[in-house]
Amino acid sequence: MQSVRLLSIINRRKGLLLSFVLALFLMFFVSSCTERQRKNLKHLKSDIIGLKRKVTLYDCNGRMIREWKGRFKIEVQGSYISFIDDDGKDIKVSGTVVVEEL
Repeated sequence: MQSVRLLSIINRRKGLLLSFVLALFLMFFVSSCTERQRKNLKHLKSDIIGLKRKVTLYDCNGRMIREWKGRFKIEVQGSYISFIDDDGKDIKVSGTVVVEEL
């Protein structure tokens, strides 16, 4: 019975040590990312869950026509951008558009 308890304690310590080493590795890896790797991680996040953004459409005189805020994945398709808003509508916008990350 004591040998089973001893094995359980050893396995628990091995698991904690492994978790600690993995956490250190991840902290080192994330903190030492190059700018390109950070950008790739940001694109991955955008693809998976979208980023909080504000999209503003302007007329030719610089006056705001419409604004959308939400968590979007924006795709550039030819001369327009496309995204799905929070209501589930597929929005396609062309013209003078400013996209800000919030």
